[in-house]
Amino acid sequence: MSTIPTNTLLRQCLSASHAAAEQWRNFWFAPADPFTLGMIRVLTGSMLVYNLLVWGLDLSAFFASDGLQPLTTMLQFHQNDLMFSFLYYVSDEWLFVVHCSCVIVAIMFCLGLATRMTSVLAFLITISYSQRVPIANFGLDQILGMLCLYLAIGPSGAALSVDQLIRDRWRKSKGLSIQIRKHASARTALRLIQIHMCVIYFWAGFAKLKGDTWWTGEAMWQVMANQEYQTLDLTWMAWMPWLPYLIAHITVAWEVFFCVLVWNQRWRPVMLTVGTGMHLGIGAFLGMWTFGLIMTYGYFAFGDPEWWRNRLSLSRHIDNVHGNAGLVPITDVGANVSSEHTSNEWDELARELESQVPESVDALGGVPQSPADPMN
Repeated sequence: MSTIPTNTLLRQCLSASHAAAEQWRNFWFAPADPFTLGMIRVLTGSMLVYNLLVWGLDLSAFFASDGLQPLTTMLQFHQNDLMFSFLYYVSDEWLFVVHCSCVIVAIMFCLGLATRMTSVLAFLITISYSQRVPIANFGLDQILGMLCLYLAIGPSGAALSVDQLIRDRWRKSKGLSIQIRKHASARTALRLIQIHMCVIYFWAGFAKLKGDTWWTGEAMWQVMANQEYQTLDLTWMAWMPWLPYLIAHITVAWEVFFCVLVWNQRWRPVMLTVGTGMHLGIGAFLGMWTFGLIMTYGYFAFGDPEWWRNRLSLSRHIDNVHGNAGLVPITDVGANVSSEHTSNEWDELARELESQVPESVDALGGVPQSPADPMN
């Protein structure tokens, strides 16, 4: 009789382990609509183009061999460090040509043209520029590099891109339905952005707790009274000292608890709204618009892709152009298929998908067998 409770406990442990493993898999790899990833790519790509154009205003001073940080000095100082920058190997004569090529790649990345290649190149460009001149490496460059890395991992060109338009036009020419493809890699990329944002805010808040001025609230006043960063005169707060103190305490509490509360559906809008206001305030009052904006771009990783797709009316537009049966959501090839589906269920699903193919395909000689998508 003693074996019955043992077997029951063993089954419960196995069941709990299986459920935990399934939740872990779904958290990281459940196929997701890449629409918000495309939004982040457009915003991040536009910021990368702007950043490169600013670098180009004084290209020789930043990146020439005898510039602000001479090349020989950089190579000697970092000879034992693992640092990468292709600008280490670009001569002064080719500097302008290479820079223009980087701007073109950044524009292609922003537009979503050849995104699988340009996303990787965009990441390499970002870190190469920032690590060639570390004295000019600020928060904008670091967050830009982080977003470009995860956009290169995920299918950032699967939505809101020239690649998507080419793919949809090709499918239309073949008489096939326009598909909203869900990708397991899109979920992974979005999760990486989410977790990275949580880590950034937690350690930013934790570091502030190590300073006495953040406990007293004086740190926020010191920032607002600093004329170096002052865009608007905020010294009137000297007659209302409780206000900068309150802002300082709210900032620390928000940063520390962001990594917890942002996962709660009720608190998520509050945390993201406060964060947006904080970063827009940094841009408006301290003049750091690029940093303030790039931080908010990561917030779209917490958004619902279907909600954004419907709000922008893109799916509704495609329906109107290609017919009501035009959109067929499917999962990424890399997603794991549950073994619970029987062969009859898959046959039924195949017949349902086949029934949604426009009648114009018949005029082309029938449905082609396994058509090769040129953008895959």
